Amino acid sequence: MAKREKQEWEARLDSTRGMAQWEAIYQAYNAVYKLTELALLPHGLSLPQLHVLSVLKGAGGTLTTGEISRAIVRQSQTMTGVVDRLEEPGFVERVFDRSDRRKTWVRLTEKGERKLEEAFPVATGLTEELFSALSAQELGQLQATVEKLGRAAMDRLAAALAPRDG
Repeated sequence: MAKREKQEWEARLDSTRGMAQWEAIYQAYNAVYKLTELALLPHGLSLPQLHVLSVLKGAGGTLTTGEISRAIVRQSQTMTGVVDRLEEPGFVERVFDRSDRRKTWVRLTEKGERKLEEAFPVATGLTEELFSALSAQELGQLQATVEKLGRAAMDRLAAALAPRDG
């Protein structure tokens, strides 16, 4: 890319409202994600797998794949792969709904609960360590701001995914 084109592109990015903030959020998310993945590696779990185990535990141990997908904002196809990888070592089990064949329940097993109890402190410890860089006030501001942005994005996503009349 020629120097002039590069400068024009950078100026276009710089003049886009929210672009610098989006880039900062994206880079911070990816760095935290990768650090957490590295910390979980010795425990044989990925961050999405840990998240699924945690969501199941918080919901009393059993949810449908669709409910899990909505809880962690992932596509059902992606969730199927995550559940497959959790089912193989016995951390979850699938239970097919006899009254509705389209519905599959995912149940947290005792082995999955033990794995969650083993790995969860690793993730929470890293989170506490990383977020200690922020004051309590900064954490509160960050949460409020990210939640506001998240609600706007989720509303937009819901509208984009809503069935169209006509």
